[in-house]
Amino acid sequence: MNHRSILKFTAGLLIAGLSITGGVARAATDASEITVWETFLKEAIFKDANIIEDKTVIDMNTPYRAEDAAVTPVTITAQFAQTPERYIEKLYLVVDKNPQPLVGEFNLTPDMGKADLALRVRIDQYTFIRAIAVLNNGEHHMVANFVKAQGGCSDPPQGDLDAAMQRIGKMKFRTVGELLADGTQVGQFSVSHPNLTGMQVNQRNGFTIPEHYVKTVKLTFDGKVIMEAKTGISVSADPSFRFFFKPGHGGKFKAEVEDSKGNKFAEEFDVSQSAAEQKT
Repeated sequence: MNHRSILKFTAGLLIAGLSITGGVARAATDASEITVWETFLKEAIFKDANIIEDKTVIDMNTPYRAEDAAVTPVTITAQFAQTPERYIEKLYLVVDKNPQPLVGEFNLTPDMGKADLALRVRIDQYTFIRAIAVLNNGEHHMVANFVKAQGGCSDPPQGDLDAAMQRIGKMKFRTVGELLADGTQVGQFSVSHPNLTGMQVNQRNGFTIPEHYVKTVKLTFDGKVIMEAKTGISVSADPSFRFFFKPGHGGKFKAEVEDSKGNKFAEEFDVSQSAAEQKT
């Protein structure tokens, strides 16, 4: 049983037990959420690491009540720039009560300029969402928000699934806004993929749709790694990531994606018209 399967299994056992004794799956309390994190998830993911809960390294913005549990927006904001001397090396995103709590593990580099990250996730029931930043000196810092949402992991795929499978692997990338004074700019990357959870039902035949999701994402610019991610079913369909990078006067942005069925996709984008060039 792999690392992700262990998390899915242990969290599932606890949630099932709590649901029988107190209906927690329908209306989680703060105490039960802490139990899930403290009893299972913290040790399973981070072993005996000392995790500091504060906002000196990162902050996180989430809706208190999500409009759509299948596409809940999460924005993680770094409190300082990425430099070779001090930078956020990893970001973990955890949704305590999801069937697969570990949403993603994101390996970051100083070449991002700033370790901000925005994405959309599925929320299965009322839960805490946690972002944990690991610094290059080994420090772990966490922020946690409570979100009211439910059903996001079992919601049926939106639109025509056959058409979605025809588009699978198609990518988009664009820069957003102007180049900032520190030389960074926002990049937006997305890949077409249904990111099936294994909990969704085919509305035509009533059968459960097997899981099929984006497993890894690697983003580079001019040969330098910006971000590498390991993700799973808790990321929304058509995974999309917003992040900082340093475009300079242009170059080649490359994305490489692999899914849970071993399908590999890659595409390059020419970043020739950066905001810096547009200003000159």
